[in-house]
Amino acid sequence: MARSVVLAVAAGAVLALLGPFGTYLNGGPLRLLAYWVGATLLGMVLYGFAYRRIVARVTGDTARWWLALLGATLAASIPEALATRGAALLLWPDLARHKLPLALWFAQTASIGLVAMLGAHALLRRSAAAATVAPAPAPAPPPPPAAPLAGDVLALQMEDHYVRVHRATGSDLLLMPMHQAIDAVQAEGLRTHRSWWVARHAVAAVEGNARSMRVRLTNGVIAPVARSAVTHLKAAGWVES
Repeated sequence: MARSVVLAVAAGAVLALLGPFGTYLNGGPLRLLAYWVGATLLGMVLYGFAYRRIVARVTGDTARWWLALLGATLAASIPEALATRGAALLLWPDLARHKLPLALWFAQTASIGLVAMLGAHALLRRSAAAATVAPAPAPAPPPPPAAPLAGDVLALQMEDHYVRVHRATGSDLLLMPMHQAIDAVQAEGLRTHRSWWVARHAVAAVEGNARSMRVRLTNGVIAPVARSAVTHLKAAGWVES
């Protein structure tokens, strides 16, 4: 309601400034402002009531609905035209000598009322569409912590969506993310490569140089070392500086 009143007053101020249908000739800015703000506030009540009646009785966006909108606008324009004509004659008595036809006054009133009805309908449809937008899905809960990997894990090797777990007795594949598998290993180690993690106790030797380094495990498996990981191996004491 408060927003409707503000919009009605703002529309009245704009109409007072523009002075449509020759009202700018009447003079007196305060009288013009009082007349048009009063007219728009009355229109808010009359046309608003008519619009709510249509929405309650007729399905929207049909030919019948648009005909009902037109009919309701014309019906609401009758008391609006009579009230505004009476107010205008009180504010500007000289208008009586022009003998303006009531039909012309009604047509001018209905034209403004129809514009107001269409504008209100567009605003309400836009607000309704915004209110029905599906809310953003709630973030997925974090995955449960991985159970500790059983056995003596020597290394982990990422293979697509799987992780190959290397042990002294062989290897097996697990369907889980690499980072989750690393968290599940109960041993100290380092990520030697994007696709490899090696346990410290499984390192038999570190071979090659900084440009081409690899780690030989106690079971004979060779794990590559990325150039970016060389400094981490040196800091951990796996490689002599």
